[in-house]
Amino acid sequence: MRIPTAFPRRAVLLAAFAFGWSFSLAAAADDVKVFAAKAFQPVVTAVAPAFEKRTGHKVVVVSEGVDALAERLRRGEEFDLAVLPPALLEALAKDGAVSDGSIILLARDLPGRTNAGVYAGAVSTMASNSNAALSLLILLASEDTQATFKANGLAAP
Repeated sequence: MRIPTAFPRRAVLLAAFAFGWSFSLAAAADDVKVFAAKAFQPVVTAVAPAFEKRTGHKVVVVSEGVDALAERLRRGEEFDLAVLPPALLEALAKDGAVSDGSIILLARDLPGRTNAGVYAGAVSTMASNSNAALSLLILLASEDTQATFKANGLAAP
């Protein structure tokens, strides 16, 4: 699978904002469970307060090593959004754990980091709160998050 480029990413963002990404306010204010690679956890934690204030949904972050999170996902543990390396998300999409069409490239490690990597986000196919998960994914992909990326040793892809 080819990783989406900036054009589809912008198209997704524009479409989401056209419909108002706070559409999740209409749903009950449930938790959004995010499985995030350790390197990306500070970013999710940093944007969570603004997301929670805007939508009323609480962000619950589960952060471990990539291999540990992958194993939990393969065992069928419930989650709404995953932020992991794109190759892993593609494999999980083939297994039916994440929605193939929701994989969006989010960030990459800045040069010089020990374990330089790339991170993408995807919504679970079984998400109990998929609208809110998609809203959070859109926020993570937005230009508003770039300063948070930089502060955590990441950059836009």
